[in-house]
Amino acid sequence: MQKIDFSSDSLPAHLSDRDRFRLWRDMWMEQLGAAEIRHAEDKPFATATKMRFLGDLRVGLFETTTEYYVRTRKHVANDRDEIFVGFYRSPKPQVWSVADCDLSLQRGNAIAYNIAQPCSSFTDGVTSWVLASVPRTWLLRQVPHADDRPATRLDPANPAVRHLERTIDFLIHADEVDEEQALSRQAGTALADLIVLALGGNGEVAEIAASRGLRAARLREAIAVIEARFADPALSTDMVARAVGLSRRYLNTLLLESGRTFAERVLELRLQKACAMLSDIRNDAMKVSDIALAAGFNDVSYFNRRFRARFSASPTQYRGG
Repeated sequence: MQKIDFSSDSLPAHLSDRDRFRLWRDMWMEQLGAAEIRHAEDKPFATATKMRFLGDLRVGLFETTTEYYVRTRKHVANDRDEIFVGFYRSPKPQVWSVADCDLSLQRGNAIAYNIAQPCSSFTDGVTSWVLASVPRTWLLRQVPHADDRPATRLDPANPAVRHLERTIDFLIHADEVDEEQALSRQAGTALADLIVLALGGNGEVAEIAASRGLRAARLREAIAVIEARFADPALSTDMVARAVGLSRRYLNTLLLESGRTFAERVLELRLQKACAMLSDIRNDAMKVSDIALAAGFNDVSYFNRRFRARFSASPTQYRGG
């Protein structure tokens, strides 16, 4: 997965704010799309961009102190033909005007936007978005009405919209996706499926997308909860199911399809934590029983048996090397 990370901290420090802004604009116009951009003169110039490319799809984080952003017919004439799905993150509203549509976006709002449409926006403060882009021609084959309007608000109550935002966040920071091409392709497929569902795909297309993208997103959320809370001895499938808004039966099905049951996944996480603690010389003063408790085991005998079965040594032997 190709990636780009950039911030204004990378610009020459000796330049004025105005010159830093101009340099950034010239460097980034190809990625951002041709436009007239004006910096907020009463604020120090700052910007940060992260982009991840998954085949023809992109995800990104974009923050800047620019105030005005205007794309005219001349700008869009030879630009990319994509549809953006964006989630607005700024504390102050952003005012959009595109075609005959005026929008006032607040933090948490989400829109789909045809980049081939002239538009203008104004923000009194820092502009902040997380975005995904998809080729328009591909998307229209899946969702023929996706560009019926130049800009469309997305329904935050739609589970696909919520999962899409979380998936974009995950992919922006998921360096592990870079490590295997097959994983990158799978991530791109899940992202595309969620975009189709968020933009109102229906029929067979929606069924396929739901079976892949939405299930993958729900599984990732459940695993994230397990990984964050596995050291709690009271952790249960009921607790995880409530945290992600699923039934226990559906959660167990998702985990089983992933190759590990809830109990297997939690046990491995606890054993790996205990192993790491036993290997750390800073924990030499801790009793094995205390390490077992810290890793989420409330039965030391059970911990000893499972540890030996997993690592072919007792915890005490493992600690002694």
